[in-house]
Amino acid sequence: MRLRVVAALPGLLLATGCAAGGSAPEHDRFTELPQVCDLIPPETASRLIGTQYKTDTIAVETGGYCSWTHRDLESEGTRPLERKLSLHVNLHRSNRAISGADGALGELDRLSADSPNHFERVLGFGEYAVRSDTSNGVDYIIVVGNLNLKMAFTGRDIDAAGNTTPIPREQAVEQAEVFAREIAANTAKP
Repeated sequence: MRLRVVAALPGLLLATGCAAGGSAPEHDRFTELPQVCDLIPPETASRLIGTQYKTDTIAVETGGYCSWTHRDLESEGTRPLERKLSLHVNLHRSNRAISGADGALGELDRLSADSPNHFERVLGFGEYAVRSDTSNGVDYIIVVGNLNLKMAFTGRDIDAAGNTTPIPREQAVEQAEVFAREIAANTAKP
């Protein structure tokens, strides 16, 4: 079952934004893409992903990506095998038809509707956010101003029998929430 989270919201915001001049680019909260990898402090990444993690990043004018990955292929016995956090950030600019903030909300709606996973609204993350528990982790889509932030946290463990298993559900939800809160808070900083 899919949930269309904000189907009516962008139209409503568009109507109010245009009336207040919100579709003019000078009203966009963000004029450029933030440094995506800087949205998660190294201390948090080390604590929740693993001390030896690798970072990959890509950035263009209106879109950026960063991933933090820890893999433990050397140890033996029960252990976290892999933890991965990925973050895609898209900057939406206002134009005559739509404000940047409405563009970010529209992308949230499109991404959540197109996903095979069920997203539900969560409070306390940016201006609007949804979360989905997946088979091997947790996904968030967060809107802060005219930025759309799509976060995915996944993990695999090695159990006592030496088998690969998904990260425990409670641990995935708890750690993903820490990441989502930091991403939203660090994005919102002036």
